[in-house]
Amino acid sequence: MRYLKEKIEYCLQKYPETRNSDIKLTNSIWVEYYGDKLIKINDRLLVHLTDLYELPTQESVKRIRAKLNEQGFYLPTSEEVLKQRRLLEKKYRLEYSPSNPSKG
Repeated sequence: MRYLKEKIEYCLQKYPETRNSDIKLTNSIWVEYYGDKLIKINDRLLVHLTDLYELPTQESVKRIRAKLNEQGFYLPTSEEVLKQRRLLEKKYRLEYSPSNPSKG
């Protein structure tokens, strides 16, 4: 997993726009590091479904990116994205808090 973190950090540094979109971040990792799994058809990059098992998932990328953001690294460049992520984080913390009476 550490190796994936390094790939994520590299792409977040090289492509600042990936800080605002987990899809763009995942795609940039695939292009940078897994180009042999991509097929170009009509100027579009495609992936065989069977190759998805060998590529990092968007969920894994998102989890690591979120952890980096939690530590204050590679925050979104868009104020709107930053606000949305902070609101979602606050919502999840309240919802899944051990002190939430609806949990139980």
